[in-house]
Amino acid sequence: MKQEMDILLQSKTDQIYKDFENIVNINSFTSNIEGIDKVLHELLEIGKKLGIPLETVYSSKKVRPHLMYGKDKIKDYFAFVGHFDTVHSPSSDFQTMNEEDGLLKGPGTNDMKAGLIVALYSFYLLKQLHPNKELPFKILFNSDEETGSPDSQDIIEKEFTGAKAAFIFEPGRLNGEIVTRRKGIAALDIEVIGKPAHSGVEPWEGINSILASCEIIQKLEALNDYEKGLIVGCNEINGGIARNVVPAYTKIVVDVRFSTIIQQEKLFKDIEDILNSKNKAGATVKYNLHLNRPPLEKSKESDRLAKLYMSIAHELGIKCEEVATGGGSDGNFLSYMGVPVLDGLGAVGNFSHTKKEFIYKESLLYRIKIFVLFMSKILDEG
Repeated sequence: MKQEMDILLQSKTDQIYKDFENIVNINSFTSNIEGIDKVLHELLEIGKKLGIPLETVYSSKKVRPHLMYGKDKIKDYFAFVGHFDTVHSPSSDFQTMNEEDGLLKGPGTNDMKAGLIVALYSFYLLKQLHPNKELPFKILFNSDEETGSPDSQDIIEKEFTGAKAAFIFEPGRLNGEIVTRRKGIAALDIEVIGKPAHSGVEPWEGINSILASCEIIQKLEALNDYEKGLIVGCNEINGGIARNVVPAYTKIVVDVRFSTIIQQEKLFKDIEDILNSKNKAGATVKYNLHLNRPPLEKSKESDRLAKLYMSIAHELGIKCEEVATGGGSDGNFLSYMGVPVLDGLGAVGNFSHTKKEFIYKESLLYRIKIFVLFMSKILDEG
């Protein structure tokens, strides 16, 4: 099978790179709906060439378009998941792909248009290698992952409950690692309301919201435990109106991350206890603590999948280990739904979300090769 796969992959190599360049050169910033529609159309055309009838779908909110294959499959299927939106604005000067010293640089190369190509061409090769099998795959490529999948989460929860496993084609890490754990993410917005007063005439009549905020921030920062994966980052503060006015209002923006659901429950309670207790300045505190993504936790099943994938990579002489990361993906939702998740299956690169973003050119091909052999082993041996 490996020899047959190599021949098939070689015959498609030029087309793989051409298709990749085409989708990278279309700006698909999350809020650029015109660009989202263009890259969606390009992916539909790639799917058509490969015999994968993708279709445009909408969530119950009908806010924006996404792509699916196998929508009617209701059991015994594997999920392929990715996104085609990027963080790069149309106003940026970082708009096109270029090749330099074996690197393919461009907006969304690493995060995660290369992963879409890995998923689609892997599916194509598996169809050629297993012509007598109906492949049990269901695909979702969404268009809002970079903003937390607020629209497509509805589709994920509706369409992928009961999937046998989910394969997330986010980028592999710089040294070729796949991702088996991701932190959960919550947003905490705090309003601290004091009382204004003239700071030179009667400051004692005021309630200083900045002073109260400093007390709150110190208590929240004390919850950090990096070794256990707990992060409470008080990363933005805005307050006050003038040098000579006791500040009556301050806003604190906090990034909260954790490694497990059990950690989340305790951390949320600790945060709420701090915010519900009185501060020395006597300010009023209002807050909104909102879960954006639950953690992606490793299960026995996902551990087995990871070990199989890594063993195949090693057999091919390709370095591949597993890693935990602080960033989130749609794999977080699927893991919370009880689906075994293997993440970071896209090409290998670095500097996502920056103008230095790139993938290693050769990784686009060898990541297809690893995944095809990995999936073939699952299909052949269960």
